[in-house]
Parts: sequence; C-alpha cells; structure tokens
Amino acid sequence: MIDIYGREWLEDEYLDLCSQGVIKASDVEKVKGIHGNRCERCLNQSTDWFSTFTYKGNLITYCRQCLDFKMIDDVHYLYRSKIPVQITERAGILNQDFQLSLLQQRASNFAKEILNSYSIGIIWAVCGAGKTEMMFETISLALTQQKRVCWAIPRADVVVELVPRLKQAFPNARVVGLHGNSDEKQSYADIVITTTHQLIRFYQAFDLLIIDEVDAFPYTFDEMLPRLAKKACKSKCATIYLSATPSKADQRAIKAGKLKCCLIPARYHLHALDIPKFCFSGNLESYLKKKKLPWVIKRWFKRQLCSKRRALLFVPTIEMGYRLQEAIRNCFNLEVEYVYSSDENRLKKVGDFKEGTGQFLITTMILERGVTIANIDVAIFSTEHEVYEESALVQISGRVGRNPMYPHGEIIFFHYGVTLAMDSARRQIREMNKSAKRQHLLKDG
Repeated sequence: MIDIYGREWLEDEYLDLCSQGVIKASDVEKVKGIHGNRCERCLNQSTDWFSTFTYKGNLITYCRQCLDFKMIDDVHYLYRSKIPVQITERAGILNQDFQLSLLQQRASNFAKEILNSYSIGIIWAVCGAGKTEMMFETISLALTQQKRVCWAIPRADVVVELVPRLKQAFPNARVVGLHGNSDEKQSYADIVITTTHQLIRFYQAFDLLIIDEVDAFPYTFDEMLPRLAKKACKSKCATIYLSATPSKADQRAIKAGKLKCCLIPARYHLHALDIPKFCFSGNLESYLKKKKLPWVIKRWFKRQLCSKRRALLFVPTIEMGYRLQEAIRNCFNLEVEYVYSSDENRLKKVGDFKEGTGQFLITTMILERGVTIANIDVAIFSTEHEVYEESALVQISGRVGRNPMYPHGEIIFFHYGVTLAMDSARRQIREMNKSAKRQHLLKDG
C-alpha cells in the first residue's frame, strides 16, 4: 500500500504517482522548492548553504544542505499531500505478554500525559531500563485515538532491530522501517520507524513523534535533523524524547523547568548499574604496531579465557580494530570477529555473537547503543581517545547487565591517562545508583 498521507514529493515522484492513478492534482499542495530565503524541504534559511548555477540562461539557486536527497531549487516544486490519514482498523490493540515494572509504568503514564496534552517531554532512563516497552501503552492510545505515530532513531541498525518488536506488539497495525537501504520507502504505516534522515520524506504527517537516543550522532550534530523532525509533525503534535544521556543543554532545560522530564534511575530488573574500572595500559598504539599487547591487557584476556566470560571489545578507530584483531591472533592464537560501520557483514556478525558464537567481538562505536547481548563484559581500549565522550562511555557501559538473569558484568576502561569524560561518565553512573538507592528501588542495596 503506497503512502499518500503526510508525504512530500519531488516533481518526478509526484508525476510518477499521478501516472499510476494513485493521486491527482487536487490531492496536493505545491510550493517552490526554495521560496524566498528558505529551502522548503529541509527548512534551511542560511545563505551559506545556498549555491547557484546557470541553465539555459537562467540563474538557478539550490540548497546544498539536503543535496544528498536529490537537488531542490527555486525553479521546481515540492508536492505535499492534503489527504487525511486513515489509521488501520484495530491498530491500537496491544499484544503485551508482560507486565511493566513500577518504574516503567511511571514513565508510561508520563508519556501518555505528553500525548494527551500535545506537549514535549523527555524520559531520562538509564541504559537497560526498558525504554521501548515504556512506549507501548502510549502508542496504543495514540492509534486508538486515530493518531499516526513516528519513532525516529539515529541509526539504521536500530531501526532494523525495532521493527519486529513493534510488529509483535501491534499485530493489527501497519509497521514499516525506513532507512537508506530500505525497500519500504513508499509504503504506508500507522507506525513509522525511521532514521532521522528519512523524515525528509514527510510533511505534517504525525501526531506523536518519539525521538529515541536524542543525544546520539548524527541528530545532535546535524542542524538539519531537528528541523526535519519539526516539519514531519502536525501543528498539534506530542513529542517524546528518550535518552540515557541527555545533552548538557537538555539537562539545563530540565533543571530550569523548561523541559518536562521523567527520570528513571534504575533498570527494570532493579539491580544496580555496574561501575567502570579504570586500568592504566600505557600507549596501546605502540604495542599494537608490533602486534603485541600490554601485560595488563594480556592478563585481562587470560582471565577472560579461563573464566569463559564473553566480552565486547570497543576500539576508537577502524584501524585500531584491525590491529587489535591481529595482536590477539599473535598473542593467543585466537581468531576474533570485528565489526565497524562500513562492514557489509556486520549484521550477521552481531547476530551470530548474540546467538553465542565467539567469546569476543571487536567493535567500533556502532555498538555503543541499541544492542542487547546477555551475560557479557565490556572492555574499552584507548579510552582516553577523543571519540569517547561522557555520553558514549555511559552508553557503552550500559551494554553490561541488561538481562535479569545476568544483571552484572565487568566494565573496564583501558587508558593512557584518565580524561574528564571518563570521570564524568563514572560519576553519572554512580549518581544514578545513588538516586535509585534513595528511592529504595534496588534489590542489591
């Protein structure tokens, strides 16, 4: 079923739909791609992003900020659907075979208040708190009220993982996942799960927008993405941010009372968060160039091998991942898989590791968040590297202890000097445990 609700099309896309008889001229509103000093597609108003060229004697202005999604200029039109959405019958029926914890229910009630008041709020919940499940009742309520839902996420891998969970929870609803390699980009859904970049396809389409991992790259680093999110919402729209590590700006807004917040300081299984250990390992780069490992890291590997504990091994750069892989092979005669952003087989490798294949998996920060693997430890190598900001270290630490059957594990930061980010990350985790303890939420203290 082709999506013709709340969509925005380029001229060739619109004409193709017209030729198929899917839409007609009276179904759309057309606007110049660039109108005045604004790009109508990405809402850019900075002249720094506008460029010009001459075609058949005419000077044409185009927008470079959204150029990756085909060129938009001041000559051609955008076509916006005026057709009201029709939510699938019984889409809001929730197939929930579990009971929310007390804390999850607190967050769920908060989210429903945001929905009913068409306001903006953030759920600040520790890693492993069960944020996805917290949203189910609110999504159900929205669909029952004939409101369309969008769940936006920074990374495609997480979209792929979330789609089957939402389909299982809402068996009568249409659910699609949109990302760069998706084959569902034209398909209608009551629940759209999408990377933030794919929001560029929508115009005033959604009544409820959930932005997951709002602190994560690229959402916080690309000024276009918050504009796309706003454009995808109807004039009356509820927006819920989900984060384990809100930005400093959002934390200030929360403290000032400018951003509604529901703080969830404990995981749903109510065990304390594990605290990272710091371990000085010297200049790891110099060892890896010689296909060697520092003795403290070798000692850690030997202990893991003896205990048969599985672990994710985080590296700051792609090059270091290859060198670590080679050093492990050289020191222990052990083959270890390695995943990174441009690895075409990363989904299979991660899937195999989840299923229990292999004791170690080397990874860049692509597994920083959005992945749950039972009963693992985490080691971060060269933790002093600049890519390891406070939020990243908190998220990586949150890979440990997510399963109620295995609520604890080791987190170790191998470093060549303690950074402010390392100290701040450990402090934030400790503060969450203290907050949970003050509220008498923890089973283990």
